Amino acid sequence: ATKKHGATLCRGISGVLHGAKSYVLQDKYGQIISTHSVAAGLDYPGVGPEHSYLKDTGRVKYVAITDKEAIGAFKLLSRTEGIIPALESSHAVAYLVKIAGELHKNDVVIVNLSGRGDKDLQENL
Repeated sequence: ATKKHGATLCRGISGVLHGAKSYVLQDKYGQIISTHSVAAGLDYPGVGPEHSYLKDTGRVKYVAITDKEAIGAFKLLSRTEGIIPALESSHAVAYLVKIAGELHKNDVVIVNLSGRGDKDLQENL
C-alpha cells in the first residue's frame, strides 16, 4: 500500500467527513488527504460510521490489500473460474488467497462479488 492508498479502516483516524464521525484519512491538522486505489469504489478518504462502529467493537476485522494484490486476484479468478470480478471485489479475493494456507479442509468460506470487472479488462490484463 502506498501512503495514499484508500485503506481508511486500517490507516485512518477518528474524524468528521460530510457531517459524520468515522475513520478518515487526514493529516495532523484534520485536513483530508488525497487517496488512491486501483478500484474507484475504494478511492475515498472516509467510511460510513457503521463500519467504524463495527471496527471499534471488534465485530469485524478490516485488512488492507495492495493494488498489485487486487490485480493479481482479478487475473486469477478470471483465468481459473471465468468470473471477471470488479476491482473492489478483487480485494476480497486477494485476501482469501493470502490466508488460504491457514484454512482447514472443512472450512467454509464465502466471498461476495459485486459489480462487474469487464469494464476493467483493458487496464488490467
